[in-house]
Amino acid sequence: MVGSSHEALHRIFQKDPALLTRALQSVLQVPFPEPREIAALNVDLTKIEPVERRVDTLLRAETDEGTYLLVVESQGKVDDRKRGSWPYYLSHRATRCRSV
Repeated sequence: MVGSSHEALHRIFQKDPALLTRALQSVLQVPFPEPREIAALNVDLTKIEPVERRVDTLLRAETDEGTYLLVVESQGKVDDRKRGSWPYYLSHRATRCRSV
């Protein structure tokens, strides 16, 4: 549930976007390049128009260790656009399967 402490945390980063990179570098010791520019963006990720996303084959395997989703995509040649598609496929299927 969203509360005032949740909102306050996000307001801090929205008011000072560079705070996150400073925290990554100094507090968490995560190597992060110094940004030339950093800005808070619109947080609404809603899609207005439907986007067709299909995988070639989607399988669910039930095992003693748990349930696995297996995605099979045949690639006839290297397609660098797939680097952006795979994270979407995985997060979408994980979200859908949790709610089923």
